[in-house]
Amino acid sequence: SVLAGTLAVVLAARAATRAWGRPAGIVAGLLLATHPLAVAWSSEGRAYGLLMLASAWAWERIEAVERDGGGTVGLGAAVALGCWSHALGLVAAAAAAAAALLLPATRRRTALTAIGAGLATHLPWVPIAAAQPAAATAWMTEAWRMLPAGERMAAPVRLLPPLAPFGEFLDIPSSPAWAQGGAALACVALLFAARRVRTPATLTVLPAAGLACLAWLGVPALYPGRAEAAFLAPFAGVLAAGADRRAARAAGGILVAGACVADVAALRTWSGTPPRGEQKLAAALLERLPEGGTVVVGGYWRLGLWYHLGHGRERYEIVNVPSSAAAHPGWYHDEPVVGAPIEAEAEAVASRLASTPERAAAVVSPGLTSTHPLMQMADRLGLVPALDVRGGRLYLPRRPES
Repeated sequence: SVLAGTLAVVLAARAATRAWGRPAGIVAGLLLATHPLAVAWSSEGRAYGLLMLASAWAWERIEAVERDGGGTVGLGAAVALGCWSHALGLVAAAAAAAAALLLPATRRRTALTAIGAGLATHLPWVPIAAAQPAAATAWMTEAWRMLPAGERMAAPVRLLPPLAPFGEFLDIPSSPAWAQGGAALACVALLFAARRVRTPATLTVLPAAGLACLAWLGVPALYPGRAEAAFLAPFAGVLAAGADRRAARAAGGILVAGACVADVAALRTWSGTPPRGEQKLAAALLERLPEGGTVVVGGYWRLGLWYHLGHGRERYEIVNVPSSAAAHPGWYHDEPVVGAPIEAEAEAVASRLASTPERAAAVVSPGLTSTHPLMQMADRLGLVPALDVRGGRLYLPRRPES
């Protein structure tokens, strides 16, 4: 992730330099390097750093194609990287194709061919993606519907200024309201100073607007703090496009300085953050069931538990109820897609574990459909509440009488 984020900064700086000159390249690189979202994506084991890299790479290669006709292999590779990294890569690829349509005819054909080749590499994954259960990402649709209508309009671009209300969605503290407003005004000033920005503007506006439209239609395509990875790099380029003007460079410097302060605040917050719920659950399992056992999970705890059990995870069997939740590690929805009702699944698991209840545990997520059946299962096995964390309760065997 760190390598992907660093390369994204380099490529964004190269693209801006090719389009508008060295000062713009410096400003674009600094804006991306210090943006709290980019820093977060570059320090976590998820796909958003790769998606940001793919977006920056595609923009840089399109600029190369426009300038001298070269770079088509890299453009195809960038599109392939984006698509294989994350489903949002398809949105970035569509934006790249739209940007390629703006090129002169001879350049347009070569760019579109490269983009088509990159998309073609993704074809083997299409049947798998099409089979993804809708319930696996239903939480995104529900989160979008919970936003007030006004916030939905701004959601795709709300976190693009380096000082934004990140705390509402992410593990990054929000800046004061006056700093958020100042950053937004500085971005507006830079947008007005920008010129000749057809390519990066297309790579920014089309994904943002397209994802918003998809979300309005009920497609789980947008969650704040993640989708921006598909267009943050070209957005930094648009802001840097007027860097030959002194006022624009000053506004860019203010944004970079503010972003650095936000990064330091985020690092301090992260360093002082207490253990997460899945860390506490895993620690309790390792302490109380050191020899391992079967952990029955309701809700979205599977991936976190598996990770934080560390090298001891081989001793544990993690069972989802409903079993269909195992199709997606970040499952937030609690309705079975196929198979027996949740009550029947919980009963079957209880029967299987009845002979070894001392090696059983359950993690219940209050408020879900699985809550009552899992509590009944725990009661049948003699499990008792042992630990409460936000959004979860761990049931373990009773401690032996001393």
